[in-house]
Amino acid sequence: MTPQKPDTTEIAIVGAGPAGVAAAVIAARAGAAVTLLDENTNAGGQYYKQPTLTESGHKYPNSLASNIQQGRELLAGLNHPGIDLQCDTLVWNVSPEELVLYLCGPTGARALQAKRIIFSAGAYERVMPFPGWTLPGVIMAGGAQLMLKAQGLLPGRRFLLAGTGPLLQLAAVQLLEAGADIAAIVELQPRAEFLRTASKLWGHWDKLGQGIANQKKLLQAKVPIKYGHTIARALGENEVSGAVIMKVDGDGRPIPGSETTLEVDSICLNYGFIPATELPGIAGCAQYFDYNFGAYATKTNENLETSVAGIFAAGETCGIGGADVALLEGQLAGAVAARQLGLDPDTDEATLCQKQLQARTVAASLGKMFPVKPGLCALATDGVPVCRCEEISAGEVRAAIRMGVVQLNQLKPWTRVGMGRCQGRICGEILRQIVAHETGLALQEIQPFTARAPVKPVLLEEVGGAVADTGELTWEDHVGGYGVART
Repeated sequence: MTPQKPDTTEIAIVGAGPAGVAAAVIAARAGAAVTLLDENTNAGGQYYKQPTLTESGHKYPNSLASNIQQGRELLAGLNHPGIDLQCDTLVWNVSPEELVLYLCGPTGARALQAKRIIFSAGAYERVMPFPGWTLPGVIMAGGAQLMLKAQGLLPGRRFLLAGTGPLLQLAAVQLLEAGADIAAIVELQPRAEFLRTASKLWGHWDKLGQGIANQKKLLQAKVPIKYGHTIARALGENEVSGAVIMKVDGDGRPIPGSETTLEVDSICLNYGFIPATELPGIAGCAQYFDYNFGAYATKTNENLETSVAGIFAAGETCGIGGADVALLEGQLAGAVAARQLGLDPDTDEATLCQKQLQARTVAASLGKMFPVKPGLCALATDGVPVCRCEEISAGEVRAAIRMGVVQLNQLKPWTRVGMGRCQGRICGEILRQIVAHETGLALQEIQPFTARAPVKPVLLEEVGGAVADTGELTWEDHVGGYGVART
């Protein structure tokens, strides 16, 4: 049961990825008492996930080894007496008036009151459904990376990578270096369009250099890159045995007669990322539609303060930007929060703001290069499940839309979409795309699901308190005569 008197801290940070760790280190070095919370077993987030292997001598591919080492150097900063790192701890609710976070961790349910809160919860990978997308062997590209980083395991042998964005090529290089066979990379954007929009990165030589280096490695390995294509169908009965890819038109709609079949046992997907905004949403923080990435994110001012006093957001939570943006924004949020508490952080906030704006500009250019196109919704034929938790099909969703549904919060009670264990994290963006496509409404007019506590499943006693175990049950007569009560 949540105690009446919460624990206290000066700065509470939710999410121990790049932004959260950077914020904690800057604030602690300024003299703040920092509590860093993360639901995972270790800090680092998905980008700086550290190996859990116990045996020494395991050799990681060069690209992964470099990433792991960078993360190790960042995480070393957490060895500061002012930082209380609490892993395996879920923040499932927030009270914005008192700046109280409600936690569920190894010691049970409790509350934590802070003078400042920084949300840095990261993002989720976006997926677009197609026949067979729920087969074993279909995973997200980020999921494949995590298996490589954490366990040193390949999730398959022969891979197809499909979707849109730079992660596809990076993940393909990492899989190649780990010994995988890559059948093809299927990129949604046509080659001419890709090259035209790539000019927006001119002058940002680090990003261009990374992309060129990845393409060179793929070219040397003779990995086909199919521009202007999409995955149309996964083949197999109990697991993936192949995939059908197709060319797409300018709107992303598959072109009949362009099918090609590939023999693969694993399909890795990525159509970009969606900011994790549930906790800021519960706190009442204003949201905005990020046209560069086609998703809602948490609105902040130049100091990364949200519309709610005392609450900040940094990294992907306030808009997709990548690790470089997350690190800069974490430092800035940590410095500003510490300064507001009367401390003197050893950092130049003006310079940080300038670097952050520059990094955001580059991220925005990348987002414009890899849009999700509405024609992809045609792949989700009526029999394709779009809400995996509740087993709701695209046909059921379209039937509700024909009856007048135009928002996700209307669709939820009608069909139960978004009411499963993932609470709309996977299906929410899929449904927004389908509703916009079917109704003709602009994507920004389709609001995400309203975030509600608990943001992830927790035990009932952690929300409402433990039930006394008397060992004796009696029937209680409600209307219609049902129910059990303890006496």
